[in-house]
Amino acid sequence: MSGHRSQTRMRRAAAALAALLALAALGAGPAAPTPAAPRVLTVEVNGVITGGTAEYLLAALAKAKTGGYAALAVTLDTPGGVLDATREIVQAMLASDVPVIVWVGPAGARAGSAGVFLTLAADVAAMHPTSNIGAAHPVTGSGRDVAEEAGKDMAKKVENDTAAFAKSIAAAKRRNVDWAEKAVRESVSITAEEAVKLHVVDFTAPSLSAAVEAADGRKVRTAAGERVLVTRGAALEPYTMTVRQRALAFLADPNVVAILTLVGTLAIALELYHPGAVAPGVVGGFCLFLAFMGMRVIPVNVGAVVLILVGVGLLVSEAYTTTHGLAGVAGAICVVIGTLFFIDRSSPDYQFSPGALSVSPWIVWPTPIGVALALGFMAYKVAMSRRRPLKLGAPGLVGDAGEALSDVGPAGGEVFVHGEYWHARSATPIPKGSRVRVVAVDGLTVTVVADQAQTG
Repeated sequence: MSGHRSQTRMRRAAAALAALLALAALGAGPAAPTPAAPRVLTVEVNGVITGGTAEYLLAALAKAKTGGYAALAVTLDTPGGVLDATREIVQAMLASDVPVIVWVGPAGARAGSAGVFLTLAADVAAMHPTSNIGAAHPVTGSGRDVAEEAGKDMAKKVENDTAAFAKSIAAAKRRNVDWAEKAVRESVSITAEEAVKLHVVDFTAPSLSAAVEAADGRKVRTAAGERVLVTRGAALEPYTMTVRQRALAFLADPNVVAILTLVGTLAIALELYHPGAVAPGVVGGFCLFLAFMGMRVIPVNVGAVVLILVGVGLLVSEAYTTTHGLAGVAGAICVVIGTLFFIDRSSPDYQFSPGALSVSPWIVWPTPIGVALALGFMAYKVAMSRRRPLKLGAPGLVGDAGEALSDVGPAGGEVFVHGEYWHARSATPIPKGSRVRVVAVDGLTVTVVADQAQTG
C-alpha cells in the first residue's frame, strides 16, 4: 500500500515539474536569433596608383557604406603613383564613415611613395612581417629630383606641400608625424617591425584575414565619429573591378597608350592612302579613342602627342608632294621625339616614384621607327604610282602581252590579251599558240606582233 502511494507521489511531482517547465518556456518566448557574422569588403591595389586606382577605391568605399559592411580592407603593394590620384584616395578615406583597414602585403610587398600616404590614412594599418614602407620624396617621371627639371623654387614648393600633406594625415590618425615628414623630405624607408615600434602602423600580420581579426575591438575615429571595430570571424567579400575600371587600369600603362597612339595614327594614314577601305579608319579611330582615355588616367605630355600627329601628317604628305624625302625624314624625327617625351616629366601637378610611370625603351625606339619606315614605304609606293602614266580603257592594252588563239595574219585572227578575247591582225603571219604583244588598238581590233621576248 505504501509503495503504491510512493509511486503516486512521484507521478504527481513529475507532472508538476513538466508543467513548470512548459510555463517557463512560454514565458521566455521565442529563442533569440544568432547574430549574423560581420562582413568586410576587400580590395587589392597592386602596381602604380593612378586615376583608375582612385576610381576603383572610391567605388569600393561607396559600396562598403551602402552595403552596411563593418569595414573596407585594402591589400596594398605599390611602388608609388600619381600625387593627384593619391590625394583623391586619401581625401575619400578620411571622409569615410566606414573604417578602412590597410594591410601591406603579401610577403615582400612595399608601400612606397604614394603607398605611404594610403597607409597613414588607414584607421587600422598593418604590414606583413617581410614588407617595408617609406621613400615618399616627390620626384619626376624620370626618377630625377624635381629641382633638376622644374627648378629649386618649384622643388621646395612641392616638397613642403607634400610633407605637410603627410604630417596632416599622420596627425589625423594619431600616427608618427615626425617619421611621416622624414619619409617625404629624407626618403627614409623602414621594415615592418620598425614601423610598429615607431608607431607608423599598428601591428604586423601574416595575412589580410589575420589583420582583420586583429583589428577587432579597436576604437577608431571615422568621419561619423568614434566607433569600435567588430571584425572577429568576419566574412571577407572581395570587390572586383568593373569593366570600365579594368579598362582604366589597362590604359594606365604608358606603354599601352603610346602603342595605341602610334597604331591609331598609322591606321588613319592607311585610310588616307586608300580612301574607302573603311577598316583602317575604324581601327585607327578606336585606337586613338582608347589612347585619349588613357591620357586622362596618366600624365601625358600634350606637346609630345602633337609631335606624333604632326609627324604622321608629314609622312602622309610625302606621298602627295615632291619634297625629295624631306617631309618623310622630318615626320620620322617628330614621331621618335614625341614618343621620347610622351610622359610629362616636369609638370608639378604630377609627381610619382622613380620608374613607376615610364615608357619602355623597346617602345621608345623600335616602335616609332618601325611606324615611320612603314609609312615612308607606303609614301614611296604612292609617289611612284603617281609618276606612272595613267592606263585606262583600250589604250591601256598597248604593250600588253597575250596568246594567239588562232593563226593571225593580215586577214585577221583571234588573241587573248588582258583577260579578254580580241579580234587581231598582224602584218606578218603569227602561228596559233604563239605569244603576241599589242602595238595598236582600233576599235575592237588590236594590231599585234610576235613577242620577241618569248620567241627569241
